Amino acid sequence: MSEEEEFKKSYDREYSDIELLKRFWRFLQKHKAQLVFIIVLILVAAILSILPPSMVQSIFDILTKRVNPFPQSVEIIPSIVYLWSFQINIWNAILPFVIGYVVLVLVLWVVQVFMNILVVKVSQKIIKQIQVDTYISLQNHDLMFFDTRSTGQIMSRITNDSQELSQMISVISQFISNSFVMVSVLIWMFVVNWRLTFITLGMAPFVFIVALAFRRITRLTTGKWRAAIGEVNAAVQESVAGISVAKAFGRERKSREEFKKLNEATFFHAKKRAFAVMGIWPLMDGISTIGVFGITLYGSWLIFGDLASPAVILLFLLLLNRFLYPLVQVASQFSVIQSGFAAMERIFNIIDAKKEITNPPNPVIKELFGNISFENVHHQYVPGEPVLNNINLEIQSGDSIAVVGHTGAGKTTIASLLMRFYDIFEGSIKIDDVDIREYDLHSLRSQIGLVSQDVFLFSGTVLDNIRYGKPDASLSDVQKVIDIVAAQEFIDALPDGLETELGERGRGLSAGQRQMISFARTLLIDPKILILDEATAAVDAYTEWKIQEALDKLLADRTSIVIAHRLTTIKNSDRIIVLDGGKIVEEGNHESLMDEEGLYSELYETYFKHQSAEWISEISEVFTD
Repeated sequence: MSEEEEFKKSYDREYSDIELLKRFWRFLQKHKAQLVFIIVLILVAAILSILPPSMVQSIFDILTKRVNPFPQSVEIIPSIVYLWSFQINIWNAILPFVIGYVVLVLVLWVVQVFMNILVVKVSQKIIKQIQVDTYISLQNHDLMFFDTRSTGQIMSRITNDSQELSQMISVISQFISNSFVMVSVLIWMFVVNWRLTFITLGMAPFVFIVALAFRRITRLTTGKWRAAIGEVNAAVQESVAGISVAKAFGRERKSREEFKKLNEATFFHAKKRAFAVMGIWPLMDGISTIGVFGITLYGSWLIFGDLASPAVILLFLLLLNRFLYPLVQVASQFSVIQSGFAAMERIFNIIDAKKEITNPPNPVIKELFGNISFENVHHQYVPGEPVLNNINLEIQSGDSIAVVGHTGAGKTTIASLLMRFYDIFEGSIKIDDVDIREYDLHSLRSQIGLVSQDVFLFSGTVLDNIRYGKPDASLSDVQKVIDIVAAQEFIDALPDGLETELGERGRGLSAGQRQMISFARTLLIDPKILILDEATAAVDAYTEWKIQEALDKLLADRTSIVIAHRLTTIKNSDRIIVLDGGKIVEEGNHESLMDEEGLYSELYETYFKHQSAEWISEISEVFTD
């Protein structure tokens, strides 16, 4: 396995069954009263389950002891009277057992219904809590966690694995119930006839050998099946998100072929899991058939030797179902429980994954002034692949710094480290002479505004999205930032203005409109430090011109780092930082850097020159001539 693959798997771990049970018990402990009631109902159901067969035995005993109702040498008419009297006596003798049988069956049904209702309630409460814990954990994870996992894989663990775990919780209650029934029946069998009991017990080892044989393969196949489902979910999510790109490049057929391969892999693992879960039943049925044959054959020999009565044999045949069925259920439920353990393991991998970005023991909470210093900063996302090398940079409060460089030079990494999305591999970043790792995370990020090129808008209204970072902001404050980013014109054109509901990721708005909402959303929190990461890349030149003057006024009162895409933004900055290969290779203003005729000059000629008024004027003269 490569270093990168090992790094991507560093968040996953394996749990022993004991570890999983201990974790699961923590959730169960919150419902102790209901668990006690469930156990009482299980005990009652176990006892009630052995009484109906005993009543059938009693009825059969009464009938076999009175098989000859006619006394010898009696006349016909008295015989009829005697037969009638005999039948009445028989009926009177068995009637209490018949009524008792019916009542017990009804009571057992009521007990099982109440027990199942309680189990469903408790299991759903546990699943709800686990899903909440998983969601909270996802919110607290650092970005590296999401860099190594696809959205589909995470969704699979939260949804599919949670359902698998819910099924396991229900099965555990059945497992306990079946175990109690099995023990109760076994004890009663020993009381009635120990010889036949040992014949019945002779089947138990075969049942458990089969169960153990299926145990490990079920857990293994279920884990692979769930992982395959995660890949399918990821493919579907990616396909839907990038459907326009797929259509533009005519990739529909190729995408279908790739998805079919993924689906085939899922189908393969699903078949193996189905065999592991369901393959146990034919073997159990065979063992049960052998058990019936054995009791019947050995029971007949006991009857001939006056060691058992026919009623006892009948009782054992009836109890055999009540012993073997729970035994088979217990054995087969090992497979389902193992599937649940696999799901639990995958869920706990999310909850327990190591969080690299955490608050210090005594976090610093204070209002930022805006002085920033990068001191010997080195960073890498993948071991052995550095992104930043020995970055040293001083930014005074109120300064506007433009960062330029080729793609992959490390520009966005500087913004990500300052927001503490990732922890620095080596060196330090200080704000107001305090290392950012000593600040309270919420306090730090709430005072740094970030506008990136990749805008994400949430489901809800335009107003909800602008207020995302400050839900209690007044309408006048909202209106102020809307005016600053020149978004009023397009908002007025929406069907319901600020109350217009947006689709997924802001569907229905242009890229520039989404960017302006992102600008407004960030400016509303009034950050002391503002980071613009290619923020105007999706805004057309006319719109940028409209908001540039307002942005200049806004940036004047705060520290700003602008990862530049437009020449106007670069020229208006106090300093320009030129990155190449993760290193600062040039630093200065536009004129001084152009005089050096270095990398910045090359970037200007390649990317920025065509945006200048002088170049546009020259081109206009050429076309005019």
